[in-house]
Amino acid sequence: MKRTIIFLIVILVNIVVISAQNIVLVGEQAIDSEKDTPVLSCTPIKITKSMKITTVEGNCNGFWIQKGSETTHKFVNLKDPVGTILTPGTYYVYPNLKKEAKKADVSVTLTSKNTG
Repeated sequence: MKRTIIFLIVILVNIVVISAQNIVLVGEQAIDSEKDTPVLSCTPIKITKSMKITTVEGNCNGFWIQKGSETTHKFVNLKDPVGTILTPGTYYVYPNLKKEAKKADVSVTLTSKNTG
């Protein structure tokens, strides 16, 4: 139930943000305590025009971006990705866990290339 509510909130935020020429791509990685395996989650974002990464926030040790099933970008911090251009497609983002961490998240804001 909690994940469903979070999922709906993320979708609503994305709808509002899209109308403002910004899109927020959010991803999470957590360790399944029963199986001790990583679990990745992300609501994919489809962009129809090139967009630029303008801000990145999160509690992670870097992150990676996938376009479809292909990893297109890997970053070791949250500063270097700013300014990176993503071309049209469907994107996912996943954070790297910090040492000994059980959960990490990342939020990447994309802005229309034409607006800044």
